[in-house]
Amino acid sequence: MTRSRTRPKPRAAARPAPARPPRIRIVVADGQAIDRQGLLSLLRAQPDFECVGEAANSGEAIERCASLRPAVLVLTLNLPSDSGDTALPVIHAALPGLRILAISERGVANCLILNPPTRSRLAAYSHVPRCETGTDCLQMAMAHGALGTVRRSADPEALFRTVRAVAAGQTCYEPRTGMMLSHGGIGAGASANLGLSVREMDVAVLLAEGQSNKEISRLLTISEPTVKKHVGQILKKLSVQDRLQAGLFVARHPLIFSRNGFSSG
Repeated sequence: MTRSRTRPKPRAAARPAPARPPRIRIVVADGQAIDRQGLLSLLRAQPDFECVGEAANSGEAIERCASLRPAVLVLTLNLPSDSGDTALPVIHAALPGLRILAISERGVANCLILNPPTRSRLAAYSHVPRCETGTDCLQMAMAHGALGTVRRSADPEALFRTVRAVAAGQTCYEPRTGMMLSHGGIGAGASANLGLSVREMDVAVLLAEGQSNKEISRLLTISEPTVKKHVGQILKKLSVQDRLQAGLFVARHPLIFSRNGFSSG
């Protein structure tokens, strides 16, 4: 009697391993070599990040991003610009489709707008008002086209989270910038609420530069009585008491004092 041979069961075909999503390509631009290398080390430690280039100034950043096509440019706001202008708007103008994450040059405690010099001396006087609406560097960065912002003092996880959001085409702003945006406190659109005319804006900007009525009259080729009238309207519309306060208001709100937000008059 012959035994029937049992055929071996065919092996199941090995399932192909699921394809890994492509890593996020990043260029890092920082004017300080040590800081730049520190950022690169942080980002390279994330398995879904790939740092493909670095830049030390705006020209290098434009060149690297044009050739390497990163998903995100991580840019610190100390980055030098070849033209002498702020680097971020120069880069954004050259590469308008580039997704940019801006990192502040300083942390909250060292920001000159959020914490003016010698302000700590007044901390004991509770009746001294504190300005919480000044436009800081990250709000400027957002207005200049950054999709994400991170404060220098933030936890690294905030940086990683923002990189991933910006790479996906989403906006991701640090809390204070996001709060100002939700309250309509950023950008030239907010200037319409002030009701200043273009001429009043011109006068207000010269007030911030410390110009006298006589100097404003000469620079704008208008009479001193007209300058005085404009100054009175500026004080009223900005709800400030004198020309010094008006000048400080202008200096602390550069985005509001953009011509795009003013009606002629």
